[in-house]
Amino acid sequence: MDIPTKIWNNFKTQPDIWFFYGFLLTFTLSIRKVLMFYPIKGQFNEYAGIYLYLSDIFLILTLVAWGYTILCNNNNSLSNMATRFVFHVKNVPPQKECSTWNILRGRRRTFLLLPLILVIWSFISLIWADNKIIALFRSIKVTEFYLLYLYIIYNVPRGTFLKRVSQIVIAIGFIHAIIGIWQFIIQHSIGLFWLKESLISPNIDGVAKIIFHGEKFIRAYGLFPHSNILGGFLLVSIILTLAYDKLFHVEQLDRNWNHIVPRGTIARIILAIQIIVLILTFSKSAIIGLCIAIAYALWRNNKLFHVEQLGRKAFLAIGITLMILIIARPDTNSLLFKSLNERLFYLNVSRGTILSNPVLGAGSGQFVLEMDRNVPRGTFLEAWQYQPVHNVFLLIWSELGFVGLFILIWLLWKMFHVEQNISKPDIECSTWNNVSCSVYKSVPARNVPRGTFLFQQKALNILKGLILGLIFMMFFDHYLWDIQQGQIMLWMTLGLLAGNTLTKE
Repeated sequence: MDIPTKIWNNFKTQPDIWFFYGFLLTFTLSIRKVLMFYPIKGQFNEYAGIYLYLSDIFLILTLVAWGYTILCNNNNSLSNMATRFVFHVKNVPPQKECSTWNILRGRRRTFLLLPLILVIWSFISLIWADNKIIALFRSIKVTEFYLLYLYIIYNVPRGTFLKRVSQIVIAIGFIHAIIGIWQFIIQHSIGLFWLKESLISPNIDGVAKIIFHGEKFIRAYGLFPHSNILGGFLLVSIILTLAYDKLFHVEQLDRNWNHIVPRGTIARIILAIQIIVLILTFSKSAIIGLCIAIAYALWRNNKLFHVEQLGRKAFLAIGITLMILIIARPDTNSLLFKSLNERLFYLNVSRGTILSNPVLGAGSGQFVLEMDRNVPRGTFLEAWQYQPVHNVFLLIWSELGFVGLFILIWLLWKMFHVEQNISKPDIECSTWNNVSCSVYKSVPARNVPRGTFLFQQKALNILKGLILGLIFMMFFDHYLWDIQQGQIMLWMTLGLLAGNTLTKE
């Protein structure tokens, strides 16, 4: 059978997976159709428009194909969906099995219902939102990403699928890193406008810059709408690159994929380039978030990353980059105090928005549209200054009130404390290679598939580290809540963590 025929037969069998791969390949791009927008000071504003992204189309196709597959195989598929959230073990006394079921049932309710409540609350906020069209659009987007979250919970934690997803994310991270280096060297856009590359130059207002010896330099953007979003994506990509060997046992990789994430020198080069470009984004929150994610994962299991094998060349490249930056002596005001002052300004605006309606909020997507009401009197804002507060938690509090904020914090708390009621298995931890030894309560370790247990614990440690890194960034930026690429990063990571907690391979 020829290759095209095999591909076609595979597509007919599982079309949702192929559409999901298309979604992964396009979600970092800003290819979109602006359906409508409300001008602010006579100009287009990112946060006052309605869009249809290319990635939206692939995601809709994924969800439709997934739903169609479930309906076509209704009994079997629905049964599999129900049992996928259950860690069922044979030969366990009934009372203990019941205890295990209660733990998982409680988690399933929490992880599935809390985001759904947030979606419903977003729609309810239309009642008091001034601009109901924008509020409706933002609520629909939250619904879309909730469905993405459900799809990931059910599908991606499967070992092979998750491996392919990791490979795609690492490859995309490397491509964006190359583009980011190119942009930083030539100091303007490289002309990939057909991929909707941002128009960047040191002389354009609103473009992220850094000042060296009085001269402006743009920060690396890749194909993202802002350098901070590139930094956030590289955080995810770098963590996956570091953990890939341990997580998926690269020595067992199919040869067809070895050219993408190989072991040895090329893998180290991929890692080094991504880290260098992360530095060139000058995204302080992403850099610190990466350090937090790595520190947490290593704290949970010091053998999770091959620290001794990360590559001297990679750290040498990082050291050279840092030395260049030190010698260049970047302007402290542009590097630190300018962004700090901007964030303080938006914090003051959010305070006024929150005080006007602390419980219910202004309505989904209303922060920027109501900025003129909450800025200090006599303050004149440039068109590019109409942005959300650079703090996801304050942004949600401003728009969805304390109710929305409480739901999000509760969800993150539950996500991060997935092991709080789980006891250790009946064997010594040393025999599990120092991996965190928690397992479902009262389930004898001999009945837990060893490979599955190790994979889930490694994945949980990595994903919890990622969540911590993202939470740190959420305190200093807003794109994880209101910009397409950032929203997808957040909901995908939450879905992966929830899926690896609720399912067994």
